[in-house]
Amino acid sequence: MDTTAELIRASADIPLTRDAREILERAGEIASRRGSMQTDATDVLRATLNQPGSLADREIAALGFEPRAISRGLQPNGAVTSPNLRQLLVNANREAEVLGHHQVDSIHLLLAMLYTDSPATATPLQGAGLTLYDLRRHVQTGSQTAAGSTRKDPTRPDAALRRRPWPSLRGVLGVSPVFGAIVLATAGAGAILWSDVAPELTTVWTLAFVLGGWVVSLCIHEFGHALVAYLGGDRAVAGAGYLSFNPLRYATVAMSVVLPVIFLAIGGIAMPGGAVYINHSALRTRAWSSAVSLGGPLGTLLCGLAIAGALALARAQSWITPERYDFFAALAALGFFMAFALVLNLIPIPGLDGFGVIRPWLPYSVQQAAMRYSMLAIYAVFLVLWFVAPVRQEFFGLVVQLAMLAGIDPALMLLGQLNMRFF
Repeated sequence: MDTTAELIRASADIPLTRDAREILERAGEIASRRGSMQTDATDVLRATLNQPGSLADREIAALGFEPRAISRGLQPNGAVTSPNLRQLLVNANREAEVLGHHQVDSIHLLLAMLYTDSPATATPLQGAGLTLYDLRRHVQTGSQTAAGSTRKDPTRPDAALRRRPWPSLRGVLGVSPVFGAIVLATAGAGAILWSDVAPELTTVWTLAFVLGGWVVSLCIHEFGHALVAYLGGDRAVAGAGYLSFNPLRYATVAMSVVLPVIFLAIGGIAMPGGAVYINHSALRTRAWSSAVSLGGPLGTLLCGLAIAGALALARAQSWITPERYDFFAALAALGFFMAFALVLNLIPIPGLDGFGVIRPWLPYSVQQAAMRYSMLAIYAVFLVLWFVAPVRQEFFGLVVQLAMLAGIDPALMLLGQLNMRFF
């Protein structure tokens, strides 16, 4: 096993900063030059002392020590017992946890090399006057006690390490075959409308294009919720498949996909889907909980802006011709539904995303009562929009104004909705 493979294996479950990884890679090179297939603590210390600008280097200097003087006290490799690389990293990770840090950095490697189970590195470090207590204390407080000094550092040296890093998305994101098939079907319907090869079936292709595009937008909407939740601390959304754009992974496919599609087809109402279960107790803060609720509407907004951008490009390139009018009408209708869903979702009614934004800041008793009646509240909203004409007119007027603000032609929107009707 070469030193690179050794590092990968030893640090597989330990998060490393860039400085720590560079030090360990350099230590592997040092080990290779001396003909060894394994990196020991002495190699790591040599690399640490030759890494200018790292936190370990800055702390050594702040405490009044000279890296070269420490290097001169190092014994040849193997002369004194030294832990292997894995044990050294385990000790460094323990130091990071004790100090409340979220990644192993050069300073944790240095602290681990002061452990008694690493005499090959602890002896020269302590011989130079560096102690585990002084180093740990200075990292935490910025107070310098070595060499008789009591200088205070105005900023904590470990401030950056106390900030929780963004979780890695490697291996987490994916695109399901189901989503891919829906995208292809939507694109196919759009291509037929564009080419105007079957004008007698315009209603069929318009419905296929708009409903397919709507399901795609629902997937993006729910992906937005799940992605923000994952970044905010709820790792369960990845295991649930919410980051794969797969509508079949939603908790309630009927409520999230089937009913919205039916409402869209029969009444032109863009009903939002509520599909992903979020563990709000796993999120870092209430602000993250609010952000999760905004993640879905942000996805819908991006879809709407993409449609508005496509229509703007089509106008600029003079692509909107009589032969392609039905295609752009369907695209404009889809843009209208994006605006509809965006406005509707942001209403602060229990069960909608607008309420989800303010929910974390309400008293717990209010949250519980609101969520108990969330489904009734959503049904009430749709009944009002369906049967109360003044409210419906004001709401649809607001949506049309928003769509027009994005540059979507209202005449195209109307034609697209008319083309969706069989009667």
